[in-house]
Amino acid sequence: MSLQAAEAISEIENLYLLDAQMMGLSHYGGLYILQAPRPAIIETGFSHTVEKILAALEELGIRPEQIAYILPTHVHMDHAGGAGFLAKTCPNAKIVVHERGVPHLIDPTQLVESVKRAVGPMFPYYGELTPIAPDRIMAVKGGERLELGDGYQLEIIAAPGHAPHQYCLYERRSKALFTGDAVGIYRREATGFTMTTPPPRFHYEQSLETLKKLRAFELNWLCFTHYGVEAQPYRLLDQYEKLLGEWVNTVERAQRELGDAQAVKEHFVQQELKELGAYYPERMLRPEVEMNVQGVLLYLQRERGFNPR
Repeated sequence: MSLQAAEAISEIENLYLLDAQMMGLSHYGGLYILQAPRPAIIETGFSHTVEKILAALEELGIRPEQIAYILPTHVHMDHAGGAGFLAKTCPNAKIVVHERGVPHLIDPTQLVESVKRAVGPMFPYYGELTPIAPDRIMAVKGGERLELGDGYQLEIIAAPGHAPHQYCLYERRSKALFTGDAVGIYRREATGFTMTTPPPRFHYEQSLETLKKLRAFELNWLCFTHYGVEAQPYRLLDQYEKLLGEWVNTVERAQRELGDAQAVKEHFVQQELKELGAYYPERMLRPEVEMNVQGVLLYLQRERGFNPR
């Protein structure tokens, strides 16, 4: 099948990757469609991705009413922004949400305001959120298993660290792990890993515990939301853990040396522009870096008693 809207993952039968063109960039953020007897959509992208999802389903011969599960790994808008809109067009689907994220999808007002503060001028790229009726939501906390038929099974793995309301998904038949943001952003064609440590609830030690938990599974593939399917899962998990530790320590050291949170943010913006400017425009990179630095500074203040001025 020659698909225009979604790319077949040759290594994993019946799995399709849809490039959501997040922030206007190719191969930065996406979502997955698993064409099992009970089809599932893993992640939703922003609200303006929904038309692309529906086009992909049509190409695959999947009717919206056949979708059994819609699975945003957490409620950040690049993962769950389309969930409410998809709920309306996929009337039989359960929207599977970590129990700590459920209130934010029933009433997204507070979440939207938090995102506006975090991303500033980039917010127009984030689209909208529409509320989801409570009876459409399946609240999970980790350990649940969803049977999709033909041997496909999705296991929910509680995965705090990036956010307390995050889960990952393990597909047992293919031994594929859908990472959400628990293993950062990985773009092989760019610079490999970049960190994603957003406010208000990034937690370093919880991130390490999550990575330890993920290593315990028998893995063949990592399916990144940002972006794509990668082999050598254990090597990538180890690499991300090392880089995450270096990132947290470097931000702490910069805060001690510079003494001012805004100066720390600007320091890392300039550093990242030099290293990543060929791959990410400054309009995107600046607020992303500032947001990720702020997430680490809040963690240091909350968990280590460090006072960013």
